[in-house]
Amino acid sequence: MLEEELLEAWLRLTCVIDNQRLAAAHTMPERLPFNEALVCGLLARAREEGVCLTAGELCRRTHILKSQMNVILRSLERKGFISRRPSQTDRRQVELRLLPEGAARYQESHRQSVALAARLAGRMGEEKIRTLLPLLRQAADIFDSIQQEV
Repeated sequence: MLEEELLEAWLRLTCVIDNQRLAAAHTMPERLPFNEALVCGLLARAREEGVCLTAGELCRRTHILKSQMNVILRSLERKGFISRRPSQTDRRQVELRLLPEGAARYQESHRQSVALAARLAGRMGEEKIRTLLPLLRQAADIFDSIQQEV
């Protein structure tokens, strides 16, 4: 059945990627779990753009539940990656910032992930990667729309 094949390939790919991240992380003093790396990536982009994000905005962008996001943010704050402060425009909101030390540590983790992607691209070839990218983006967009229907 096509759906079973799709699910099997998807799960295999995500497991292989996460295992490769774990293997590469042995050189880092502290491994950055996937969801923490995802949040740091969004905060790093926001930092570069000169904007702040809230926990609610991170939940919307990642589709992570609020309770799980709070666990992630507490962990990142405890590790010294982020800081929280009340919004200057809306005191009900808390702005999140990636601290310079957190940004540097995230960049090292991100560099390892990019190196892994480069190895994949090198073995698959540019033409196949260029074919794969729109399909992956389309699949993500469809999953987003499915989740909004629920």
